[in-house]
Amino acid sequence: MIRRMKRKAVIVSLLLLISAGVYCGYRYYHEDVLPEKQIDEAYDKQIELFESIKPEIAESEKGCNILEPAEEVNSGVVGWITIPGTHIDYPICQAEDNDFYLHNGFDGQYNNELGCPFLDYRCESDFSGFNSIVYAHHMSGQRMFADISLFKDQSFFNAHSAGQLILNDDVRTVRFFAYLNVYPTAPAYHAVFMTDSEKREYLEYIEETADYCLYSANDLDSDDLNLLLLSTCTYEFNDARGILVGIIEPAQTS
Repeated sequence: MIRRMKRKAVIVSLLLLISAGVYCGYRYYHEDVLPEKQIDEAYDKQIELFESIKPEIAESEKGCNILEPAEEVNSGVVGWITIPGTHIDYPICQAEDNDFYLHNGFDGQYNNELGCPFLDYRCESDFSGFNSIVYAHHMSGQRMFADISLFKDQSFFNAHSAGQLILNDDVRTVRFFAYLNVYPTAPAYHAVFMTDSEKREYLEYIEETADYCLYSANDLDSDDLNLLLLSTCTYEFNDARGILVGIIEPAQTS
């Protein structure tokens, strides 16, 4: 009788262990493996779309709308950002709020929270304002804006200090000069400036807050300045954000 009871107890224990293992495996697959697989598929699909609509920069010499292929898919596209030597080579959209493209792709469809780079809805869609802020997720595998966090290393920054901003009628060079690590409520995300003194104070804030900054506020003329901020999540502290700050150079006159 005692042996039978012990045998039943062993069998019950084994069944419980097997059940627990199956349950853990189920949760791991559905909470880790499956979501990552879905994100991989969404990213591959999005990259395939991007490759088909990426502007041909040479076309800019012909006076046509460089972003026309992208506009045929999404009329909310406002530009295309490329930083050579990184994975950052994406279209930029703009919506009526800063939530839509956190969850949806360039085609406007939900894409498993991969999202799409987007311009702050408060900013001028042609990047003519004093401050243009572009956001995107920090995804595994250095996808979306994950490479922004690499710029905290100044040696990496020095090797990748220029990018291209493609607009519908022009290609502009972006010269990066600062990197910040801030909270999402930081003054860095101020987008609307009414006075020159506000612009000057903002430049001073960047200089004082940045991990490193190549220019002092006095080096920059706020009157004719167009800043570009690229922002993503980083993980130095809770809710950390990494921001790469650049200057959009004026259009080249022929």
